[in-house]
Amino acid sequence: MTPIDTANQLSKLSDSLEPMRDLRLQEGIDLHFAGQLEQAESIYHELLKENPRSADILCLCGVLAMQCGKGEDAVNFMQLALEIQPNNPTLILAFANILRNQKQYGDSSQWYERAVTFDRTNKYAWFNYACALQQIRKYLEALRCYEEVLKLDSQFAPAYNDMAAAHIALKQFEQAERSAKLAISIKPDYAEAHNNLGVVYKNQNRLDEAIECYQEALRCKGDYAMAMFNLGAIHFIRKDFDQASLMFRNFLEFDPDQIEAHQNLAAILLRQGKPSEAQKHLDYAYKKQPIFIDELEHANATVLILWSSGNGNVPIDHLWPDHYYRRICCMMEYVSDEQMSDLPKYDIVFNAIGDSDATVTTDPTVNRFRERCKKPFLNSPLNIAKTARNHIPALLSGIDHLVCAHTLCCETESFKQTVLNTSELQFPIIIRPAGSHGGEHLLKVESATDLHTVDLFNSQVYYASNYVDSRSADGYFRKYRVIFINRQAFPYHLAISQNWIVHYQTADMQGNQWKLNEERAFLEDPCAVLGDNAMKAINQIGRILDLDYCGVDFSLLPDGRVLVFEANATMLIHGEACEGVLQHKNHYVRKIFSAFNQHVENLMCGFNDHPK
Repeated sequence: MTPIDTANQLSKLSDSLEPMRDLRLQEGIDLHFAGQLEQAESIYHELLKENPRSADILCLCGVLAMQCGKGEDAVNFMQLALEIQPNNPTLILAFANILRNQKQYGDSSQWYERAVTFDRTNKYAWFNYACALQQIRKYLEALRCYEEVLKLDSQFAPAYNDMAAAHIALKQFEQAERSAKLAISIKPDYAEAHNNLGVVYKNQNRLDEAIECYQEALRCKGDYAMAMFNLGAIHFIRKDFDQASLMFRNFLEFDPDQIEAHQNLAAILLRQGKPSEAQKHLDYAYKKQPIFIDELEHANATVLILWSSGNGNVPIDHLWPDHYYRRICCMMEYVSDEQMSDLPKYDIVFNAIGDSDATVTTDPTVNRFRERCKKPFLNSPLNIAKTARNHIPALLSGIDHLVCAHTLCCETESFKQTVLNTSELQFPIIIRPAGSHGGEHLLKVESATDLHTVDLFNSQVYYASNYVDSRSADGYFRKYRVIFINRQAFPYHLAISQNWIVHYQTADMQGNQWKLNEERAFLEDPCAVLGDNAMKAINQIGRILDLDYCGVDFSLLPDGRVLVFEANATMLIHGEACEGVLQHKNHYVRKIFSAFNQHVENLMCGFNDHPK
């Protein structure tokens, strides 16, 4: 979005003043136009003392105060001016601009609406109106305003650029691409438009093209921080952590308070085994701001999300989409009890701290909050704690036709010796540091000799599990994922790989139709694929975990037993591209989201019917 056009605003205001105005007022306006704000302010205030009921002078004082960063004064001046001349179009537009500058987007949009009814030919009024609407996520209304801008000036590149941003928010990527390219055709060195085009390509998984766009944005504008951040995000996705770290550090030189850059840099440092350095970034970010509140008007509900600053949170973007729910996220290591007691109103609470390894530092605050919470609460912290990797075998031990490998949890310092002295562990074994996900730092160790040569990752705690060969008769490894919504099982995906570490992203599912056909069969009828005994075991897992949202990753052994890899709440689910080869999954993903939304609605309705 582009800045409010203050020069145009001043020009219109100046033109609206009476022709025979005071020469001192003309001097003040000239100084104002010249950017000599202190001198202009001195003249305006002297004139205001002489004529405190002059709406024109009050308005000029308001515009100048906005430029000087005195937002509260600017609002006060304009409110006084509008009390005197409530229907003055120039004052109405100036007040809308001041409110937008103060980030009071909802209020400013209402004043812009009034402004354009008086003058439908002011492209800046329409443009700023669209920007305000976009800030409160009224994207369709914003697009209509941009269309009005382009009727007045078809070569107004900022309108095309911001239309691209609105289309991106609506996930209308073809329209977004078209709008960004039109902006670039008008203004080839438009860094923001190149950046938006990169965002489009990133969302379409066209990562090479996205990188080119971000690099072009930086060629156009060498200090363009957002392009640095987005370029870092692509390197982060590709696990090129050195380049990602470089980009995020460069970005923070321009915007040292940007939370997400600190988050991503901390995540990289944790992956690199540098917890102390990571902690500095987390502390810097969250001591300043431990609570994050989405700006969303007309939300279906407001959810309070309890969050950990480290790894192991439940992915929430698809589960609690920000276009449907207003989200209040609290970093539980940093938020105080007083801050938790002074939150905006919310309808339901979701404990997103899904990995028991992350609960050590969050438990005290979470438990105190839980004791006094009077709203529906999803994912009990006590039940999350039971899902630790070393607790799962005992937790699920009463289930027939199910196998859980014995798992040891031990401090890293004594880990190797403890493993060698534990009779329940037999080589080969699987080892991993606590808090790791997605197969990172996961190792298969074949013998005691090999264990001695392993360089352990810089983590306080390590896990070791017996390796169970889960290869199917055809030589492939299979990993099934089932999601539990309110203890009910829903199939999510099947990954088939030749590697014992099975991940959907690296299993080449999209390039093998037979794999997709097998996954489709699992999604359509998991019982037919797994067998009655295995399906009964899976259903029992959901009941024993006793969580509102969680999942289990498992394989099926040749004898039909279920081999559990992990069972917890950190499972990621998301939709696929509507036109892609994985589109068959979306029907089943929608079932999961529908069940979750229904569960949430039932909890809120039950709470409203039977308040505690």
